[in-house]
Amino acid sequence: MAKSAKEKLDVDGLLAAIRKKDFAPIYFLYGEEDYVIDDVVDAVLSCAVDEATKHFNCDIIYGSDADGHKIAAMAASYPMMADRRVVVVKDFERLADKEALEPYFENPSPTTVLVIVASHPDMRKKPFPMLRKHSAGGESPRLYDNQIPAWIESHVKKFKHSIAPQAAALLLSYVGSSLRELANEIEKLLIAIGDKTAIDVADVQRVVGVSREFTVFELANAVGDKNMKRAVETAERMIDAGESPVPMIAALTQHFMKLWKLWDARRKFSKDFDIAHAAGIAPFFLAQYQRMLQHYSLNEIEQAFCALARADERVKTSQGDEKVILAVVIAEIILNQRP
Repeated sequence: MAKSAKEKLDVDGLLAAIRKKDFAPIYFLYGEEDYVIDDVVDAVLSCAVDEATKHFNCDIIYGSDADGHKIAAMAASYPMMADRRVVVVKDFERLADKEALEPYFENPSPTTVLVIVASHPDMRKKPFPMLRKHSAGGESPRLYDNQIPAWIESHVKKFKHSIAPQAAALLLSYVGSSLRELANEIEKLLIAIGDKTAIDVADVQRVVGVSREFTVFELANAVGDKNMKRAVETAERMIDAGESPVPMIAALTQHFMKLWKLWDARRKFSKDFDIAHAAGIAPFFLAQYQRMLQHYSLNEIEQAFCALARADERVKTSQGDEKVILAVVIAEIILNQRP
């Protein structure tokens, strides 16, 4: 039966089937959240091919360097000294002759697991409608910040541990929204807590917070609180540590976008949960953003967007010292000054 043009990836269901060796002949995995996609690909590689024969029966190729007819022939070939072979095609949208695989999609080999990976496929164009119809998998979209604490709790639970909601929210504030980085920090936490089965706020502060005193989130919080000294110091320390100013400016822009959404959400909703959801803010951080919003009028938020856009252009065109550019934009935002 044909599936919808875009279908959300059921990660847990897919992984459960793969670990039971209940493989689909074709998997189509696409979207921005590559950590989740890599998790599924790794599971296929681990469960579908024996380690002893992997050299003969596993091919990982990239669309920019491949040929559609050769991929089809590779997928149609028989495994050597094994029950099945695996062919993984990454960056599939960059394959020039994708349509050459359409006959294979309609009649795949029963002894091959073909995994197609793409970031931003145009589902309206060939061969994606046919591929989607004849494959398992789906879209892995990037999670919103207010969805990530739940992901953290779920990920920790896989290791038969738990994490307090406040600790999950704090971990997000320290690390950011990259699932890959969050997973790495969770691994460190699980090692650090030893025999404990629950991660609390103190654990996150001790293990993660110590090494992340100067982050884009600390920078955004300092600017949000109009703490000029702390904001400039954080920006300078980050530059000294080799951080690029471009993501710092992007993080500040995202921060003020949340304040703008929060301003609008408070006009439309009365319940905290509804306000947080509309603004894209984790409920645990709503009070913090509410406090910051008291420091900025709607006009000042809009002026902050303009100041950040100017700073972004100056940085990308090398119009001055990076520390000076950041210090100036921080002052423009906090003092509501225009050049």
